[in-house]
Amino acid sequence: MDQHMMDQYLQSLKAMGMSDEAIALYKQQMEQSMQFTNQWASQLNQFSQNMQQFNAFFHGEAGDEENDEAASGILLNPDSSLSQEEQWAVACGADLALLNGQYLNDLTTGFTRHECRDMLAQWWDIDSKEEAHDTIYWLFNEGHRIQYDIIWQAMNSVSIKESKAFLREHVVKNEMEEEAAMQRLRNMRDAIELFQEHKLIGNGTHPEMLIWDFARIINLSRASFDAGYLTRSEAMDYIMRCVGPIRSMYTSWNQLSVSYQFARCVWNGIEADDFEGMQLGMNLLLTDPNSPWVKMPF
Repeated sequence: MDQHMMDQYLQSLKAMGMSDEAIALYKQQMEQSMQFTNQWASQLNQFSQNMQQFNAFFHGEAGDEENDEAASGILLNPDSSLSQEEQWAVACGADLALLNGQYLNDLTTGFTRHECRDMLAQWWDIDSKEEAHDTIYWLFNEGHRIQYDIIWQAMNSVSIKESKAFLREHVVKNEMEEEAAMQRLRNMRDAIELFQEHKLIGNGTHPEMLIWDFARIINLSRASFDAGYLTRSEAMDYIMRCVGPIRSMYTSWNQLSVSYQFARCVWNGIEADDFEGMQLGMNLLLTDPNSPWVKMPF
C-alpha cells in the first residue's frame, strides 16, 4: 500500500467515527507491518486484508487466520437468527456493509452501540429515535432518487448551458443547492463515461437510482437498531419493506451493485481508489463462496 492509499484508507476510518488517537495507533501498526512485506499478492488481497485488520482493531475482535470468511473480507454472524428471506433483504445493502466491515447476514452490524451512535451522528445527524424514523421515512418517500432523475433529464439537454439552466429552474433554491446540483451534474457526466469505459453500462443507458436510497434504508435500520433507536421489529419491518421495490427494479446482484456504485459516484464524486475499492468489493460479493450473493440467487 503506498502512502496515498494509506491516507485514503485512514480518512475512511475517521469518517466512520474512529478517534484521532486510535487512527494514529492503527497507522503505526500498518507501517510496522509493511516493513516486513515487500509486495502484496494482489489488489484484492490487499483490500481484504485491510478490511480484516480494520475489523480486528475497530471491533476489538481477535484475528483468526483459519477463518476463511474473515480472510476474504466476508463477515458472517454464525449466530444469526434471520430467515433466508430476511438475510436476502439485508444482503441488498451489502455493497456498503462490506466496505464498513459489518456482518452481511444479520440485523446487527457487529458494531457496538457507541460506534453506531457516532456513525449515525456524523453521517446523518441522527441522535434519537425520532430522527432515525424521520430520516428513513424521507428515504422511502423521496430520498435522492427524485433529484437524480431531474439531473438525468438535465444531462439529456442539448447543451451543458441548457442543462445548468434546467437544474436552476427545477432543483436549486439557493447558492449552496446550486453548487451541489452543478457538481452532481458533472459527476454524472464523468460517471457515465467511466462506467461505459469499464463496460458496466451500455451507451445511452443509466442505472436506476432506487438502490441508492433503499440500500441506505437497510443499513440505517441496522445501525439504528444497534444504536438503540429502533426495536428489532421496527428495523426488520423497514428492511423487509425494501424487498418488493428492489425485486421490481433489478434482476441480478450485479445490476443492483452497479446501480449503487454509480449513484455513489454521482453523489460523492469519482475517486480512483474509491472506485477500485467498490469494484473489488462487488467482485468479492459476486464470487466468494461465503458471500450471501453467491449463496442466495437474486
